[in-house]
Amino acid sequence: MIHHFSDTNLRAHFRDLAAATVAKRAEECSKEGRLDRDSWQELSDAGMWRLAVPVEWGGNGGTWWDFVAAFEGIASAGRDIGFCLSMVAQAGLIRSLLIYGNEEQKGHWLPRLLGGDVGATALTETTGGSDVTRIATSATRVEGRYLLTGHKDHITNGPVADVALILGRVPEHGEHDITLFMVDLKDRGVQQGPVEHMMGNRTSPTGPIALDSVVVEAKNIVGAIGGGIEAIYNTISLDRLLYGVLAAAYLDPLLDEVLDYTSRRHAFKVPIADHQYVQGRITDAKFAIEATRWVSYGALDALMQNSPQASLMCSVAKYHAGETLKLGTETALRVYGHLGYMEGPHARALKDALGTVIAGGTTEMQRKNVFNQMRRLAISATA
Repeated sequence: MIHHFSDTNLRAHFRDLAAATVAKRAEECSKEGRLDRDSWQELSDAGMWRLAVPVEWGGNGGTWWDFVAAFEGIASAGRDIGFCLSMVAQAGLIRSLLIYGNEEQKGHWLPRLLGGDVGATALTETTGGSDVTRIATSATRVEGRYLLTGHKDHITNGPVADVALILGRVPEHGEHDITLFMVDLKDRGVQQGPVEHMMGNRTSPTGPIALDSVVVEAKNIVGAIGGGIEAIYNTISLDRLLYGVLAAAYLDPLLDEVLDYTSRRHAFKVPIADHQYVQGRITDAKFAIEATRWVSYGALDALMQNSPQASLMCSVAKYHAGETLKLGTETALRVYGHLGYMEGPHARALKDALGTVIAGGTTEMQRKNVFNQMRRLAISATA
């Protein structure tokens, strides 16, 4: 699979673009708690969202490996974890439409997302948290349409998104009623926000989406009625592995900076790079970065091959992503010492990193999913 992610030109192109856009506005956007819509539009205009989309739907006809290469460039040079988390949510929505959307849905929604509209996937509710099967949002059929009512919480991009894929129920269909609805968030009955005041990732606005009898045409049901859970479990797998891609790409240049600092900073008459405990911290971070990078590549390969191992591998990637981001940013803060602890890029990076052990499914939920997948695969092997 090595040839898939060897597109250094694509990676370098988006790295340069992110350095000139996202990185320059990251601090300001973090202070103001807003998504950098200017950079979002510039990346959209540069074709970021078209990379993995077939030509017939306005894309470049590439693969998700092309997207990953470009995403790595943005993660490494943009220096903004929050912005990248908003990108992850957009990528998952696009893949959902590509897999489960019909031709009419793809023709209507994809051009908006490829052109710069911001998307959200609204699963979580206060009652269920990571357990999406406990959702209460429901739709009632009235004259061939559906009236969708409910309240989604902690939704990435929720306060600022233009469109959203909403997970809800169609109670008249009985036990198997969980369904996906595509909604224009400017429609009557939709209320977005307010933005949640979080410790970190302030450039990825997160918050509620309230729905009060929102009219959804039957043509905007994505996939089959009752097929929502299977579709969501499939498509959020991409989100999970992209967290791992983000972790490795973001930490690469950070660890380079730390290594350089250890050669310039002296303690006890020698560079602190000569102290074994400093070497230990840096190598622990490097071990974690490479493990996360390669398990994420393996997860994407499994996902693209429809491997039975795909869900397990994507959860492994997500687990390592949060733990590695936490370790890598903490390593920088510890090595820089008092300078790292002062409010600034290293303290902000650690606060952002801590959010990734919760967002996209908690670390504990990844353990649960991996265990369940291990049992399922073991049963399949003996059947």
